[in-house]
Amino acid sequence: MAQSLKEKAFDNMQWTGISSGYVSVMQLVQFTVLALFLSPEQIGTMTLLLLLIWLSQSFSDGGMSPAIIHHTNVSKGLLNTLYVLNLLFGLVLTFIVTLFREPLAWLFEQPGLIDYIPVAATVIIINAIGTQFRIFLNKELRFDLVARHEMSSITLTTIVSVTLAWLGYGVWSMVIGYVAGNILSTIILIYYGLRFWKPGFSFETKGLGEFVKFGQYQIGERVMIFLNSRIDQILVATLIGTQALGIYTIAHNFVVGPTIRVNQIISTVMFPVFARMQNDLEALRKGYLKLLKVATIINTPILLGIAITAPVIVPMLYKPEWYDAIYILQILSIYALIRSTGSPAGSLQLARGRADLGFKWNLGLIFVTAPVIYAGSLLGGLTGIAWSQIALHTSLFVPYWFLMIKPLIGPPGKSYFFAIFDALVPGIFMGASVWFVWLVTPSVSPLLRLGLMISSGVVLFVIFVYRSERELFDEVKELVSNKYFRKNV
Repeated sequence: MAQSLKEKAFDNMQWTGISSGYVSVMQLVQFTVLALFLSPEQIGTMTLLLLLIWLSQSFSDGGMSPAIIHHTNVSKGLLNTLYVLNLLFGLVLTFIVTLFREPLAWLFEQPGLIDYIPVAATVIIINAIGTQFRIFLNKELRFDLVARHEMSSITLTTIVSVTLAWLGYGVWSMVIGYVAGNILSTIILIYYGLRFWKPGFSFETKGLGEFVKFGQYQIGERVMIFLNSRIDQILVATLIGTQALGIYTIAHNFVVGPTIRVNQIISTVMFPVFARMQNDLEALRKGYLKLLKVATIINTPILLGIAITAPVIVPMLYKPEWYDAIYILQILSIYALIRSTGSPAGSLQLARGRADLGFKWNLGLIFVTAPVIYAGSLLGGLTGIAWSQIALHTSLFVPYWFLMIKPLIGPPGKSYFFAIFDALVPGIFMGASVWFVWLVTPSVSPLLRLGLMISSGVVLFVIFVYRSERELFDEVKELVSNKYFRKNV
């Protein structure tokens, strides 16, 4: 008997979870080791460079690739046309970014960008070559193959970056490592992707209009999401400087990195799953609310745990020049938790073909986000920027339901809010318990203290989830049992 969508989603979340966990750990290792050899200003410069590349990649593929998953049947000729357009977008973007390297270096007062940008910008066209292959892996729910390419890429990136930093290559160590990792990523995507789709020389434009319309909204949403999620780093670089950006980046990666990875697991896996049930509104509503609850249950202990253990972890891993990141990290943990409740909506929105909703929401949000964060920077520097984001996203909690979620799954709103609030409870209790352990162990060695905090937190969290979310706990238990302990008959 074929697997149910629930079992397929669970199976694929395991692979995506393994990959995301591995990537998060490797990124932590990478930045921790790099911080031993590089200054905050050098890491800030690389962060600024990555922001420019990521923004450029928002325009890659014309925003049309996700529509391949939304549409169940796409002709071979149209797929070939989309692939060629994808490559053209990549070439044009690579050229534009390289062309404007001097004005960008002047704008951010970083002369080194003139040399770094042409090399780093090659990643845009490199990734364009593999984008459509990854789309097919996602559409076929082959997240085991996607996981292998992600883990291979981050491994090579880390090895190259750390080795070159140790040899004294400074910012170039991260630039070269980033390019090397993306080259390997594209090679592996092509190798696996050719099993499901092979480019050809037959082209057609029939039906292209639907993809273009979808892509327009998708590009707009991507750019707005990028600006809304990265405007804090951009303003830190322009208003305070790259040294402050380096400190902010360490805190940001510690907190926002794991959250992004968890939400990517959910959104990446559930987009094709939701797409298959897009016409069954009741099933879609139930699936989304359960997904929202699971995402919140997972994110809450991770983020609160990071916030509470930060005063122990940061001094263990970094030199004193990085200690200013501790308080920023704690504030950003709360911000990331608030923001994470909205992330699962992305897969739902794309599955229903409503890319316009995300675009409109994020377009409106950018006019609010930039002034609020700018005001925060004037009032309190890095700390003010972090606190301003908590205030902003708390105030947007209810409007988000009315403008983004309700049009997709319909009422009642109380189901949405209760799904979030109920899911917060186990993590909050766990956080309080871990804080108590931290409070009563001031004289214990840092390593033992951290071990006690983490172990007690994990055990208590499992107990709290079992007691408060018994039905969900049993459902996951059944999926695990069916996957690993089912007897062959």
